[in-house]
Amino acid sequence: MTVLVPYDGSEQAQYALAAAGERFPDEKLILLYVLEPYANHTEAGGHSSEGADQAQQRAEQLLAEGVDSLPDGVTAETAISYGRPVHELIRFVEENAVEQIVMGSHGRDGTERLLLGSVAETVVRRSSVPVTVVRRKTVGTPDRVLIPFDGSQESRRALSYAIEGYPEAELTALYVSYPDKLAGPDKLSPGSVDVAETAAETESILDVAKKTAEAADASITVETTEGDPARSIVSYAEAELVDHIVMGSHGRDGLTRLLLGSVAETVVRRAPTSVTVVR
Repeated sequence: MTVLVPYDGSEQAQYALAAAGERFPDEKLILLYVLEPYANHTEAGGHSSEGADQAQQRAEQLLAEGVDSLPDGVTAETAISYGRPVHELIRFVEENAVEQIVMGSHGRDGTERLLLGSVAETVVRRSSVPVTVVRRKTVGTPDRVLIPFDGSQESRRALSYAIEGYPEAELTALYVSYPDKLAGPDKLSPGSVDVAETAAETESILDVAKKTAEAADASITVETTEGDPARSIVSYAEAELVDHIVMGSHGRDGLTRLLLGSVAETVVRRAPTSVTVVR
């Protein structure tokens, strides 16, 4: 298995590297530094080769420091790429058979920043492999893992990923019932919603989560809440002191969908803890 860690020497990138080293100690780790075009110096006729050389040397130094920070027995390769961060990360994944990305939520300030702002969210949106966005420094494996679950194939994959990746953790599958979506295009009134039908659907979805866990010989707690999906997931994670969130990138089609579109990105942006988005 090849694990890619975008690395720029920032505190968040260091957290991501430490998490990758602990989570995947026996796998192939690659630290990738992306040098943006003309990031440090420009002149009237183009960019200074001296500035480019300095940027290259700085990148090599930071990558070497990153490798040195890994625990004994954990090794990593390094690579430097030139271009826009999102494009280069996605290209690198495709060309190097990467199976997992572990990255910080933010990067360095200034012109050399790699992950600042929306880059992590965009990678989550475009990546064809699971992406773990590390929010903070972690020690050891997570004790409590939350899996937003709506019965879709994506959420089932996320649950299977959590079961396999965190066998010692307390797993909770959370189904969010979103009242507004039940209104649909005809703007049905709340009173027109069949409460019994909704309850039966919720029970059926959570039963899928239970059976998925049972098939893997794992135990799981199921919970349900109501409201906006992204806000509800984040609120639950905050209130229950969740250590990690594992979720699908998309959910079910139709009125009962949970994660379609920007919900995963919003959770990545707002969650109090690290998030893994599974394809």
